Amino acid sequence: MLTSKQLSIGRIALQSEGGLITRLFLPCEAPMAPEPVPGSLHEQAFAQLAAYLAGTRKDFELPLAPAVGTPLQQEILRRMCAIPYGHTTTYGKLGPARCVGSVCASNPLPILRPCHRVLPLHNPTGHYRGGTELKQQLLWLESHCSGHRA
Repeated sequence: MLTSKQLSIGRIALQSEGGLITRLFLPCEAPMAPEPVPGSLHEQAFAQLAAYLAGTRKDFELPLAPAVGTPLQQEILRRMCAIPYGHTTTYGKLGPARCVGSVCASNPLPILRPCHRVLPLHNPTGHYRGGTELKQQLLWLESHCSGHRA
């Protein structure tokens, strides 16, 4: 199932299969799709995303598809998901920098699996599939809503 909805950062789309969210499309890549059905998993996910973007939700309670990849890639993803709201870390602290960069770039669930919290050592924000401006916006939101400067 594919649905989309306009949120404060732009139109986001969600894809699910078997009761699990399998992909989140950021505004720069979101395909047009119908709005979610009231009471559906997608409506719940969009509500949680809207609350996160409003600064009133710090984590998500959604059924996400399991991580795929090599054991190292899965471990990097686990470490990435453990970065607390309002904090950041560098690629090298999660594992081999190139592998971490690859895991972040191919993350099918950005925001929900917070690859935006991973930064290069010598660059303020680095690259982001949704664009540098969106990454900066997410980092600003978290640093200002957590009481902690990232």
